Amino acid sequence: MIEDGSNRPVRLTPEVIVDAAVRIAARGRPDGLTGRALGEELGVDRSAVWRHFSDKDALLRAVGDRLLTMAHDRVPAGLGPKERMEHLAGAVVAVFTEHPHVGAAVAPRTTRGPGEFALVEMMLAALDELGLEPADVVRYQRMMAEAVLSYAGMQAGHALLPDKLRAGDERAWTHEYVGADAGRYPAIAVHASALAEVGPDLVLATMIEAFWTALDARADTASARVRTD
Repeated sequence: MIEDGSNRPVRLTPEVIVDAAVRIAARGRPDGLTGRALGEELGVDRSAVWRHFSDKDALLRAVGDRLLTMAHDRVPAGLGPKERMEHLAGAVVAVFTEHPHVGAAVAPRTTRGPGEFALVEMMLAALDELGLEPADVVRYQRMMAEAVLSYAGMQAGHALLPDKLRAGDERAWTHEYVGADAGRYPAIAVHASALAEVGPDLVLATMIEAFWTALDARADTASARVRTD
């Protein structure tokens, strides 16, 4: 048993442990999923944590699933299917970047929990509403999910870099690329100033734009096929 702010005993449960792990992750600590860090956060012996999770991977998936729930809950109600998908993509990237150690670790994983199920449900329902064929619904859902998770994981990994390294990478676009040898890299020379203006938000927006372009083209092809049958 632990105590909350009112000094009342709180029962240690998986949910309480995940809450603590999310708090630690939001501080950017690299050891947020260790028994020691969680024990300190909760005021319990580290061994108590592992009575509720079989191993560190089970804890990682539970905390990652909580991040997906947080992203899901940031999507406003009442949006159309495309707007829901776009808000969800942005929310996943934001939440993973805000909790970078967990975000980077969980991005390539399947959490198998209610948070992941809620996101998949939202995406499938949105694509159903857009009138895609069932085979295209699942294909494009997986494509969008994996593209967004990959980008979210990359952004989380970038957030983990020491300040000096991260600043150097960001400065490369305005220094090394702008100063690249035009004779050897003529295309870079032509586009260098524009490259420097491309930020993470624009990259994500372009990914989503490309997704809708591909999806619309697929829908047009399906419609044309129906008309000729």
